[in-house]
Amino acid sequence: MENSSEGPIPVVDTPGDEPCAKIWSVYISEAEKYDKALADSWRGNMNGMLIFAGLFSAILTSFIIQSYQTLQPNVQSLSLACIAQQLANANKSAIPTDPCEQLAIALSASPLSGASPSGAPLACNILWFISLGLSLTSALTATLVDEWARTFIQKTEMLPSPVKRARIFAFLYYGLQRFRMHAVVGLIPFLLHLSLLFFFGGLVAFLIDVNKIVAYVAVALLIIIVVLYSTMTVLPLIDLQCPYRTPASILLWNVRRYFLRQLSPHQPKKEAENDSEKKSPYLSSMVSAMIHEATFRSIPREERDTRALAWTMKSLADDDELEPFVEGIPSAIWGPQGRRRKYDNLIRGLLSNPEVLLGSRIEHLMVSCESGLLEPVVKSRREISCLKAIWCLGMMSEKGKDRDPSQNLDPLAPPPPDPVQPLNFLRGFLSPKSPSTARYLPSIAALADWNNLCSMYGHIRQITISLQSCEAVLTEGRFPDLKNLRLQLEEFLAERRRCKWAYLVPISYREQNLDELSRELEAHAEPLTLKAVSDWIRNVSQIINIIPICFNSVQCRVLLSFLQQCTDLDGAPYEFDLTVQTLQTGLEPVGIPAGLAVATFCENTQKAVQIKSPHITHYDTVIGTLLPWVDKANGMGIRMVEQVNDSGMEYINKRGSNEAICRALRDSNLTRVWERITSRLETCRPDLLGDYSKAIWHLASLFPGLSTPDARLSDWPHFTPSTLSISPTAPYTASVIALLKAHILNAFDKAYQSKELHSHLQALDIQITANERPSASGSLMMEIRRIENDWGLITAICSLFLQFPTMGTRPLQLLQPFPPYTIQTYHAYRDWRMQALDAVKTATELLPRLDKRMEEARLAIATEFMQACSVDIPALPYNAVETFDNLSTNLFVSRPAHRDNQRNFAFAFRSLADTLRSLADTPTISPEPGPHSRILQAAINSPLFNEPGLPWLDDSTALSAFQSAVRTLQERFRPTVAVEDGSPSRRLDDIGNWLDLKLPPAHPLA
Repeated sequence: MENSSEGPIPVVDTPGDEPCAKIWSVYISEAEKYDKALADSWRGNMNGMLIFAGLFSAILTSFIIQSYQTLQPNVQSLSLACIAQQLANANKSAIPTDPCEQLAIALSASPLSGASPSGAPLACNILWFISLGLSLTSALTATLVDEWARTFIQKTEMLPSPVKRARIFAFLYYGLQRFRMHAVVGLIPFLLHLSLLFFFGGLVAFLIDVNKIVAYVAVALLIIIVVLYSTMTVLPLIDLQCPYRTPASILLWNVRRYFLRQLSPHQPKKEAENDSEKKSPYLSSMVSAMIHEATFRSIPREERDTRALAWTMKSLADDDELEPFVEGIPSAIWGPQGRRRKYDNLIRGLLSNPEVLLGSRIEHLMVSCESGLLEPVVKSRREISCLKAIWCLGMMSEKGKDRDPSQNLDPLAPPPPDPVQPLNFLRGFLSPKSPSTARYLPSIAALADWNNLCSMYGHIRQITISLQSCEAVLTEGRFPDLKNLRLQLEEFLAERRRCKWAYLVPISYREQNLDELSRELEAHAEPLTLKAVSDWIRNVSQIINIIPICFNSVQCRVLLSFLQQCTDLDGAPYEFDLTVQTLQTGLEPVGIPAGLAVATFCENTQKAVQIKSPHITHYDTVIGTLLPWVDKANGMGIRMVEQVNDSGMEYINKRGSNEAICRALRDSNLTRVWERITSRLETCRPDLLGDYSKAIWHLASLFPGLSTPDARLSDWPHFTPSTLSISPTAPYTASVIALLKAHILNAFDKAYQSKELHSHLQALDIQITANERPSASGSLMMEIRRIENDWGLITAICSLFLQFPTMGTRPLQLLQPFPPYTIQTYHAYRDWRMQALDAVKTATELLPRLDKRMEEARLAIATEFMQACSVDIPALPYNAVETFDNLSTNLFVSRPAHRDNQRNFAFAFRSLADTLRSLADTPTISPEPGPHSRILQAAINSPLFNEPGLPWLDDSTALSAFQSAVRTLQERFRPTVAVEDGSPSRRLDDIGNWLDLKLPPAHPLA
């Protein structure tokens, strides 16, 4: 133990470590727990070993006192032996008849006559003295270890600085590891055990000369002890779960690990150790191997977990103790990364265990909330905990997937179809009545229906396997066991009766009823013949084979029923998205109840419109879930289609939140939605033309664009030449057409810049070239189908460009439709192949020419819309400012534009300026500028007027018109006080200066 005589403790200044004090404090808190626990365990073990070593040494010393005398001669016996030897020599020739003479002869032959001791006493003393030495050595070492442990703790508490203490902790602990103090501590009990073994060996040697029978008993005892000790030594090497072990176990473990590592492939030492420990836990330490065996995922581990938690559940007799356990169920089933399958078998085991009955315990805990003895806060918390647990149990319900038993499948993969589902163990739990828990009930009710459907699916799969087995037995001419099959049928029929939509699950086919067949088999008293059994199995198989077809219809109703219940809530149901995702698993667009879907859709749109919340509500989410299924529903009458279109139009017009509308349309087929709205312009009542035109503008304003990335839909509908053939009513016509034209340009620009068009055309060209004869190649047909949308977009933009005068060296032509591939004969295919190759070549050559005219086309579209704004004065097209903002954001032309485009834009600009002057009351800036003023401000702030010198403008007539318009606007926006850079007045001054510096054109424009 260190003391003050060793001198003062050196203190080394560590500047700059103070900011890390909190980090090192965390290390100290963890290291201190571990190191103190380690030191305390060492000291406690050493105290016990010191007591045992002291008692054992005392006992052993008493035995040695008796045994060591056999190692030295007895003086009296030696004298008597000498006399007897002399008498024997004197009478060597005579035969002794006197008793004294006979005694002398006997003493001369005695072992006490001074000869060396025999082997048994010598072995006894050797073993006992070795045992005593080992015992005292272990006692001394234990004393030193106790002192070392005390010193270790003392040194770690000398300094107050967290950084210095942490480094002392690390310094001392890694010193323990470096000098293998753990091995020294483990050697002490080994010495004691060895000492005890030597003692028993010496005891046997001691008793051999005393009494052979007692010696044999001691030998038997020693053999038993050695066998037991050896067994306890070897068992941990075979089974790591064995609690019996000795200090020799660790020694043998390390020896085996050394030889196993030597046999491993030749690798660098550290890499070999790491790789080998990953492959086999027996190549690591015994503690690491035990931890690996206890935590590695396996069937025994799951059984241990189930037994441990079953014991826990049985020991939780109070509801207050059960509640924390129920609160932990959701985190075992669902985590931040989604569904967890690690604990599925564990939870199912607790549900099915008759001694635990987790489902009944949760129900009982739910019933306790209605006792009236709980505080409102406690009651609400307990109800929510139970409802969350039930919801998570419902999320475990799944149809499953068929597995091959011969394969080693991933335990985290979906399980096989199972008739026993988690919520089967919950029957009619008490529904909470508090408003705070009402949002949980729709989700739980939907998952209960889903659980019922999954259970029926598992029953059908189980019955199908049994039928196949029975048919196989029949083919061998033997009678199958129908009792188990009948029980499975009864269980399925009972599960079907619990289904809300049992009428959708058929149990009859050709006048054969499954229920009647089951009762017929049960009531049949006489043994059935092979033919009767075969007919019965055939009838059952016919019914069972048609049942899975209806499951999709049941699943559709489960989903739609849940969405309908959500409509009646004031807020979003619990975990709406996850519940819907589960209910949509494997759902096909077949058998969708159109009436229920349309009614739920219309009801949610009405409520969403009435709320007018600026944020996304659960009604918007329900609409977004419903709309894709409404689009896929078959058999919708004209009236239903009109209801969907009218409700969608009203929702788009009156919802008042672009973010909410985008959420509702996020998962829908945008082309289908666009066609629904635009087609109603031709079939709706005259009084709805304006509403549908307005909805078309709102929908078009949500399409993505280069300048509108936020709160916009992620894609465009499929644009074709007929896209611009719609005819919205005034005043929506100009705004809608302008937006559509701009979106067609944006869609083409995105597809061209991302090289999608080039890659699709190139892939199609490769496929057509490779197939020289009529072919039904899947790759060819796939490329033809993929090019259809691209071809429509290219054709649409060609027809759009032909409407505007644009600068170019070669004129544009309208792209012909791609020839349809419906060819059967070789000659017809050859003609189609030539036409297709020519069409692909024409489109490939046309793309770069279209791209070079993109800038001027944007200018032409903005010019056209500005002309529409300047024609009808003072009225403007619908939302003219927002529309022109959308058009002018990307308005940039880097070279002289066509003369007509320059003049048209200049004349429209001047017309708006004149209109603004006529409408203005004062020459100063109005606090709230009107729409004409904002359109002009958007124009002068657009990229078109950002480039000094205005490179796109070189026509003298257009220059004059712009100079006139700028002077008019300068008078309008002339401020009475100084203004900052970027104001309309400063911007107009710059534009005016650029116009004044413009030179006359060097050549006439064509």
